[in-house]
Amino acid sequence: MENKVLSRYVDELASRVNGVVEESFGVLVLKVQATYIIEALTGAKNFPDVPCDFLHDLCGVDSGDHIEVVYQLSSLHGPQLMRVKATMDHENPVIDSATRIWEGANYLEREAYDMFGIKFKGHPNLKRIYMWDDFEGYPLRKDYVTEPIEVRNVVRTRIEGE
Repeated sequence: MENKVLSRYVDELASRVNGVVEESFGVLVLKVQATYIIEALTGAKNFPDVPCDFLHDLCGVDSGDHIEVVYQLSSLHGPQLMRVKATMDHENPVIDSATRIWEGANYLEREAYDMFGIKFKGHPNLKRIYMWDDFEGYPLRKDYVTEPIEVRNVVRTRIEGE
């Protein structure tokens, strides 16, 4: 019963945000463009009877030609699960921050920024969380270039030999 109700609400939300609904391993997935993310997340959080009001994860994904932010939602009031995927340009990944909806998005968004270079507009403190401040690049992007193993071995040999 709840799955049908949730499915109906997700379909209605998809039509409002120009989204597409899919199902993956029994979980409804709403795919939207980044410009609709706040409306999509707010809508999911406020579904009557079956709110997806708990953000339990957020991550970045580099799909090669575009960047995604994936939001894993569940409920504090029931068994419903939902995923929202927001797509943005690979060259300039910018999306509104979800911290105004869930304060818990703070560190998750900082991680996505640090690893993928996704800029979250309106984030209260968007800065690196793992890498040092002057680190260049975003290590989980597919276009990130690391030095070949031969270069690392030469550097390691020099350090150990000194």
